[in-house]
Amino acid sequence: MLSVAKIQRRNAWRYFVRGVAFGDGRRPVGQSLKDAQEEAGIPPGVWMGRGLAGLGLAAGAVVGERELELLFGELRHPDADRIERERLAGGDDPASARLVTVLGQPVEEIEQRDLVPLLGLELVFQPQASLLVLWVLGAGR
Repeated sequence: MLSVAKIQRRNAWRYFVRGVAFGDGRRPVGQSLKDAQEEAGIPPGVWMGRGLAGLGLAAGAVVGERELELLFGELRHPDADRIERERLAGGDDPASARLVTVLGQPVEEIEQRDLVPLLGLELVFQPQASLLVLWVLGAGR
């Protein structure tokens, strides 16, 4: 069976930090993601994929909490803070400097048209309930 879930702006950050980066758990308020992962025995995430070079990221580098926040919370380049500072130092106005760091079409533009931006889809494969029951009954032997 395949279930499909929409990943939208309002739930993307929560989904990726709670459900992926912190292993379906809740971390204490005020505790950094890195400290919470170490305490829970969860290894930190690393950058992977063919598109990393285009973003100026290195494969295997540890993903930081701010990078996650920028990417999934604000839909901006994971190194947006540095890029924006450099652009501002180079004479760009704040709006232009921010726009350079936006990945894809700015979400604000989509929302101005009264549309809900769809960031992605999560596809989860899971067996039918009857197969789970058979597995549970067979596991007791």
